[in-house]
Amino acid sequence: MARIQLFQALLIICFSYGLIRGGRPERFAVIIFLVGFILTLAVASPVTERFSHLEVRIFLVDSAMLVCFYYLALNAERFWTIWLCAMQSIQVLTHLPIIIIPELLPQAYGIVVAIWAYPMLLVLVVGTYRHQQRLRQFGVDKSWSDFSLSQK
Repeated sequence: MARIQLFQALLIICFSYGLIRGGRPERFAVIIFLVGFILTLAVASPVTERFSHLEVRIFLVDSAMLVCFYYLALNAERFWTIWLCAMQSIQVLTHLPIIIIPELLPQAYGIVVAIWAYPMLLVLVVGTYRHQQRLRQFGVDKSWSDFSLSQK
């Protein structure tokens, strides 16, 4: 349980930093994370059954988050969004081994699915920090690419 509380505290700190100090892409990333986190909690199987089979609903939430992060990476004028999209792609792919190896230990499946959240939060924090650096250095930090639909 301490691991879960530590993760939730980390979420609150990273989300707060992204929302307060980040630009629009950082805030969109926080919203995607937050909605994904809440939906994952809502659709997860009961604890006694969790990760003993393919968690289809969590897989669908992770896939929807991937689509959102992909859209963000295409439109944001930020390099870190590409890293976030790549990590979420790995997150989605980690659901597939349970299909091939049904006897996979539930703990192993659960850990592999959850582990990518930590580096993704780190990328968000670094992206927000870099945004603040650019603001200090140049006075402005462009949020969206010139060809972005989000800009129009």
